[in-house]
Order: sequence, then C-alpha cells, then structure tokens
Amino acid sequence: MRISEKLNRSIWFKLLLFIPLYFLLYFVMIQYQAICELGGRLMTAVSLKTFLDARTPVNIYIMWPYLACLIYVPFSGILYAFNKRITAMQVISFYVSVVFVYLITYAIYIVFPTTASGVMLTSYGPNSHLFINEGMFQALQGLYTQSTPLGDFPSLHVAPLVLMGIFLYKRWRSLFWIFLPFAFFGAIGTFVLKFHTVAGFLGGVVMGYFGYYILYEKIVLKYFSKFTEDKNN
Repeated sequence: MRISEKLNRSIWFKLLLFIPLYFLLYFVMIQYQAICELGGRLMTAVSLKTFLDARTPVNIYIMWPYLACLIYVPFSGILYAFNKRITAMQVISFYVSVVFVYLITYAIYIVFPTTASGVMLTSYGPNSHLFINEGMFQALQGLYTQSTPLGDFPSLHVAPLVLMGIFLYKRWRSLFWIFLPFAFFGAIGTFVLKFHTVAGFLGGVVMGYFGYYILYEKIVLKYFSKFTEDKNN
C-alpha cells in the first residue's frame, strides 16, 4: 500500500511511526550484553589493545556526553518529525538501518569476540596520563561493573552516532552542527573512558559509514521508497 506525499511529510504521522520504531530499536539494543556473553562462551575473546590505548589519557568528565549518546539515536525520530524535508520513509529507513547495524555487529561479536578488559582501569595511583582523582576512579569502576568488557570491536556506541551524523549532515545541516560536538565527545569517550580500545572505536566509525552508505542508501531506503506515491505517474 502506497502512502501520499502529504502523509509522507506529516509531522503527526512521523511522530506516530516513532513509537514502534523506538521499541524495535530498543528491543535490539538491550540484547547487547547477552550477545557479548554468548560470543565469550563460544570462543576465547581476544584483546585489540595497542600502544595508543596505553598512551590515551583518561578523563572522567567525558562520561556525561558518553552516557548522553545512548539517547541521541533512539529518540532522534522525535526531532526528525518536525523537519518536513525528512520524510516518513526516511525515518523508517534510518531506524531499520540502525537495527541492521546492531544485528551485523552482533554477528561479529559471536564469531569474533573481543574484549576491552585489557584497557579498563583496575587500580588507582599517581599517573600523569590519568586526569582523574580517586573518587572519580571509583565512579568509573561503578560504570564498569554495569557493563561487559566483551564486544569491543566494532563499537556499538560509535557506529550509530556516525550513521546519524551523516544522516543529519545530508538532511538537516543546522542540527548537525549542534549534534556534532556532543557526538564527538561521546564517541571518543569510548576509548578515553576505556570501555573500548582505539581499534574498537575505529571499527565503529567504519561500521557507521557502512550503515549509512550501504545499508541506508543502497538497500533500506530504496526498498521503503517503493511505498510512496510517485508524482510523475
């Protein structure tokens, strides 16, 4: 069934679509830890730690944009609804592409389990590379206990941010410049806070580009565009 151009750009229709799309993405996202643990049980996880990880300073203040990034992508559909240049089919394609990024990355976690345990801070002491005090160190340990050291490569914190960043750059340039500093600090927080190695971060960047230019543009958007009316017909 095709939808009209008016409905395709309707704010209320896009807001209505956001609800099932959000829960679809949320359901996939919450499988993260279980998938990582499954990969760790099936195979021995390897560490991709390099000298860059050892030399990267830790700064606890980047924790706030890092945690805030968890809401940028899932709730972005609300913002998209208020831009009439972004169509309902583009919103659907965006969310479905992010879901596919998660599923593909989950497959990697199972067949190639990686761990960030080798870079996570395990003790506190005077160190010129740690911009952190003892209280902040304890707060960071609390975050570590709620996460898994598995699933380092590629970073599923970085990949959706990159996909969303490209999407905004191409379709909502003004919002992109607002989003960019928050996404940048949130993304680099993955290795600055030692939740991922630098390799895991770079893998997330590559996966984000793949998610947009291959999954979104070449596959998903082309499929859902079939459901809109063509004015030329």
